[in-house]
Amino acid sequence: MVERRWIEDLLVDEVRLRCSYRRQGKQILQFTVQLEVYCRGVWQSVVRYDNAHGFCHRDVLDPDGSQDKTRVFVGDLNATFTHAITDLQAGWRLHRDRFLREMLA
Repeated sequence: MVERRWIEDLLVDEVRLRCSYRRQGKQILQFTVQLEVYCRGVWQSVVRYDNAHGFCHRDVLDPDGSQDKTRVFVGDLNATFTHAITDLQAGWRLHRDRFLREMLA
């Protein structure tokens, strides 16, 4: 069993991607990919992909703590994990802007 965790800065000290997985051999068993924004002195979760609760999904989180859960499955767990990273690397600005608008409204 292999576990790995890392943080990728997308905009230093402002936006980051927190990633983790657990795998057996080459097969991902569990993963989390979370976009976080630094706002008001703390890191806030903005979007999270994972396979908790027995299925792959994306949570879009709001500053008030509510969230919108959408099932996401792209091939197998490995492909879904890769998709999650790629999607958040490409779209972080839109997610950040939405979250900050809601946070500062």
